[in-house]
Amino acid sequence: MNAAPREPGGRRRVDIRCKSYPTIQVDGQPVALKLKRGLALLVYLDELARKVARTQLAETLWPDAPPDTARARLRRLCHEVNGVLGLDLVEGDADALWLDTTECSVQSDVARVRQSAQQLLGTPNEARSHETLEHLLASDSHRVLDGFELDSDVFSAWQDVRRSEQERLVARALSRAAEHLCASGQPALAAEAAARLIALDALADMGHAALLTARSQLGDAAGVEAAYFACAEVLRNELGIRPSANIETTYADARAQLAVRPEQRTTRPSLSPPIRFADSADGSVAYLELGSGDTTLVILFGLWSHLEVSWEEPRIRAILDRLSRSMRVVLVDRRGTGLSDRINQQQSARAGVEDIDAVRRALGVEQVWLLGNSVGGAIAIEYASVFPTRVQGLMLYGTGARGTWAPDYPWALTEQQQKKWLHELQSSWGGATSLAQFAPSMVDDQATRDWWARMLRQSASKNGIPLLLRALGGTDVCARLPALQVPTLVLQRKDDLIVREGAGRYLASHIPGAQFVLLEGIDHPLWYGDTSAALDEMERFVQAHRQVS
Repeated sequence: MNAAPREPGGRRRVDIRCKSYPTIQVDGQPVALKLKRGLALLVYLDELARKVARTQLAETLWPDAPPDTARARLRRLCHEVNGVLGLDLVEGDADALWLDTTECSVQSDVARVRQSAQQLLGTPNEARSHETLEHLLASDSHRVLDGFELDSDVFSAWQDVRRSEQERLVARALSRAAEHLCASGQPALAAEAAARLIALDALADMGHAALLTARSQLGDAAGVEAAYFACAEVLRNELGIRPSANIETTYADARAQLAVRPEQRTTRPSLSPPIRFADSADGSVAYLELGSGDTTLVILFGLWSHLEVSWEEPRIRAILDRLSRSMRVVLVDRRGTGLSDRINQQQSARAGVEDIDAVRRALGVEQVWLLGNSVGGAIAIEYASVFPTRVQGLMLYGTGARGTWAPDYPWALTEQQQKKWLHELQSSWGGATSLAQFAPSMVDDQATRDWWARMLRQSASKNGIPLLLRALGGTDVCARLPALQVPTLVLQRKDDLIVREGAGRYLASHIPGAQFVLLEGIDHPLWYGDTSAALDEMERFVQAHRQVS
């Protein structure tokens, strides 16, 4: 059999198929690479798409071997892999290895799905591309190394995270595709995307909503009823809850649409702006962008964050809309939460700094204003300390400098209180956990309870919560405060139960020249309570420092 034509210019082509047990082709011909660690090495390097330290690779492939032995095995493995492939694909220096694509191209079926998903999330019109949709609608689109196992706990842990991330990314893209296809009058494709999403995630609120809308646009009354009651049953069986307010509204809209003549039916517009992704060293950071202007404001919410679910909350949309009238507003999900990658599970202020800078570079701006709420405020402080020339000003709302109690910082939870909170979160996962502490004024509002529960479920997983709380407990930017050199506004609600008044006053007294404003109110999230008072202060502060500069 003749080899398939090479790439234009005579470049070799390497195909890595790694949705299931990995196989390799070179110029269209299968390569009999029987070394499991060789396959693992190629997939790992291709997925990370950067230089990887030899030490990290050795520990990943041979975690139980002595370091010198593991590094020697890695050197032999690289030689054997290149020999079987018939080209020097795995290149390196004394410290790191990488895939050398100067004389060949490397294509991966998993990467192709990921690229299609990210294109669609950034540009909803990609939903009209049959090729993009086909990649996502395939029954194995969410799979990574299915059926492949290596005798390495470190590699297995990476596999588990990578599989979870691919599944989440495909689910998000299918959600966006279904939403856009409904809005653009393509209900048959929308129904297919929604059904595939529900097959991936039976609790996907957007999947059920899109399926209801698509069925009503198709005039399928029986399909609408079947979709609604299937959704209600799975929520009752899995979580013991009723469909969300969003589902109930969509169901009512669907039935109302079926009651009018086909030519009079309307489509629901796509609600959320495009989600974009900025590349950092260890994964992609999701953000959405509104407004325009010379001033760019990057917003980081607290422990919980999910761009699409945030957009569903009218109060959050109102905040973003108001701020975007005078600024370019960017809302970010930190890695490990919401729509951002969870490949690298580290949660720290330093990782948050990398996320902000990745977004700044993607936006193409030299300087930004930062608005940090709660944990997001600590990350903003860290960023302004590391990159002072890239920050025009800081606005810190409901922010603490430490995540754990200390004799000189009595406003944070003790380690014992943190353990108790973790137990409460995990034992009541799926419900409106901690709403009474975060937003006491909203605790009896059922729509808010439903939305809050959905935000928690979508922001992180039940088993991912310990990582978030561990990061919160380890937060400490106290030493950064005296050296801050940027205009800083500290906003604090008087009776906030999550971040106490003393924590806000501590920030303001330790940051040179900081302005402190104490607001009335009991709710921790910015979007509940008297939001206007906080926004008034922010807009005045930005305007004042615009004039100074």
